[in-house]
Amino acid sequence: MGWGVVFPMRTKETLKQKAYGLWKKAKLPNFFNRKGPKRTPAWKTYACYLEYTVHAPAWRRASDFMASYHNEERHWTTWQKAVAKWPFWVWQRLGQASVGSQECSMAAIDGTGISRTNASHHYLKRIDSLNKVKRHVQQVVLIDIVKRKFLAWRIRSKPRGETLDVPYLIRHSPITPSGILMDKGFDSNPLHTWLRNQGIWSVAPVKKNCKRGRYRKQLRDCFDYGLYWQRNVVECLIGVVKRLFGSHVRAKTYHMQYAELSSKLIAYNIISAIVNYFLQNR
Repeated sequence: MGWGVVFPMRTKETLKQKAYGLWKKAKLPNFFNRKGPKRTPAWKTYACYLEYTVHAPAWRRASDFMASYHNEERHWTTWQKAVAKWPFWVWQRLGQASVGSQECSMAAIDGTGISRTNASHHYLKRIDSLNKVKRHVQQVVLIDIVKRKFLAWRIRSKPRGETLDVPYLIRHSPITPSGILMDKGFDSNPLHTWLRNQGIWSVAPVKKNCKRGRYRKQLRDCFDYGLYWQRNVVECLIGVVKRLFGSHVRAKTYHMQYAELSSKLIAYNIISAIVNYFLQNR
């Protein structure tokens, strides 16, 4: 199914139509509450949260947007509480729906740290501050190098080794890539073995004085630098998302942190799909 079917491409497509098209493709219900009045469909709530992510990083402005352009007058806390009640599988379905169904010949994996709403350790050290800084939020992503889109992601409030998240990303990606490019931090022979058993070839530079591991020795002796240099695409996409939607997370709880960071990646997939559609049908 092409992106032209998922998102009807018009010259002036509204954010409401994009949210509705993605919600229907993900096959999510219109209402999550079994009892009580069913007044506002869930896809309209997602349209408000998409506006909060893309254009107005404040709930009050997002609420004013829904009231001015879509005649949905709700208090900003109503929209916020509705999104906070969504389970994790809602964001996973939306993420898979934003990817599409095209094959992925080459992917890349990398992790990054998302700072909370406080200063970084480097800044506090420069100003000789003794205030305690909260730990950053870890985000490990799997991207399609050719299509320039995010396939899957893992978000942790307490950082761990990025190597542990690779099987999770492969299982939750709607498309299984043929090959994966990784940096030196993913130099692990058990990881390479697991990927080869899944039918996926992997490229990662080995650490100095490599002497053990069948696949590590192969990469040590026959390393394709021309292929590995394409891995910088994942760092480029991570930087683009931070520049577009902010480099820090505003939410306090892990549930809303997962929703906020997932919404940013989904919004980027929507933008990337629209740009690729117009470039192909130019």
